[in-house]
Amino acid sequence: MAAAGPMRSANRSAVLSVLLSGRLLDRNQIIDSSQLSRATVFRIVDDLRGSGLVTEHELKPPPGPGRPPIGIQLVAGARRVCGVDLGGTRCRLVLSDLLGRTIARSEHRTPGDLDGAGLAAWIAARVADLGAESVQAGPLGAVAIGLPGAISGDSSTVVASQNLPPIRGAGFIKALHRAIGVPVTVENDSNLALLGELRYGTLAPDETVSLLAIGTGLGSATAIDGHVLRSRDGRLGEFGRLNLPGSKVRIRDLVSGAGLVGYAQECGFDISDAREVLVDTVRYSGLHRQVTEALVHLVAIVALAYEPRAVLLTGGFSHGLDETLLQRVSAEVTGIVGVPVSLRRTSLGDHAGLYGALASALDGLYRALGVLPDHLDSIEVDRALVTDLFDHAAADERKES
Repeated sequence: MAAAGPMRSANRSAVLSVLLSGRLLDRNQIIDSSQLSRATVFRIVDDLRGSGLVTEHELKPPPGPGRPPIGIQLVAGARRVCGVDLGGTRCRLVLSDLLGRTIARSEHRTPGDLDGAGLAAWIAARVADLGAESVQAGPLGAVAIGLPGAISGDSSTVVASQNLPPIRGAGFIKALHRAIGVPVTVENDSNLALLGELRYGTLAPDETVSLLAIGTGLGSATAIDGHVLRSRDGRLGEFGRLNLPGSKVRIRDLVSGAGLVGYAQECGFDISDAREVLVDTVRYSGLHRQVTEALVHLVAIVALAYEPRAVLLTGGFSHGLDETLLQRVSAEVTGIVGVPVSLRRTSLGDHAGLYGALASALDGLYRALGVLPDHLDSIEVDRALVTDLFDHAAADERKES
């Protein structure tokens, strides 16, 4: 009898993971997909229908006599989730239903004059504002937030954040949980960007791949067999901290927006935007050469550490790196380390992190509904529908300067 509880949980998870495809299925299809008995599937479907998570639809009757079959479908609007991509300068949000279909999006300037508790309250208010746009849908069930910093393995503490100091420590995350009021997942923004590419982009699920998020700061992430690597202390992949060979200059001083501006000013250049160096390669030839060398060094470290089939680039800084430069860096790295490296941009662009926050929020909600980790990877995802609706929502996206 002791095993009855875990068995019931596993059975519910199996049925839910089938229904979370969003397809209209008859009970026989659910039985075949879940490999559970008829009685078990009927019981679980009745429980889900009683809680408002699924609904019944009469299907087209088969030829001849007999009652028409009954179809079962998830009520996608029964719950909502919110993904948040918090950056040093901008904060993006997306609200979706249970299937990841975008309901609304918004974008705001990240306030620079708030402490950790104040910033947490500000984020909670932005989540509430976005949720108010779809009052006809179900309650908010989960939120996931990508943060520009290293996060401890237990997700309780921001170990370091170069570009958003108020989030450092444990206080900010505690304040987030209090202010938002539903289950909240916090994760490094680079990890979420890679998760977004794996869930909704064009990557093969079993491909070893790394990602470099080069914006205001510098972050990285790596996935093996479809799973993003995490560490106990949260400093895995913090390559920007490393000094360049024979120098006190760190990688992030040259390969990040804020770092390059600061370094250039120390060198006597009057610039306020790192893209000036990347675009005007004649005037800033020396700096541009240093940036290229630092990028080669960074990608070589990543290639030796993980042997990825591809290294993806995202973030505003990376837009200034033209295709010729990327090909040159790929060739140089391949020659240095002997590992073929394809350096290319993310398929989801700068929204990869927001897609990842959406995926993480959905995973959190699915777990809360009873989907076990072993079943999460088996859930069918309609990538085309999710990305089409996400892009369509951009036309109505609210932006604040």
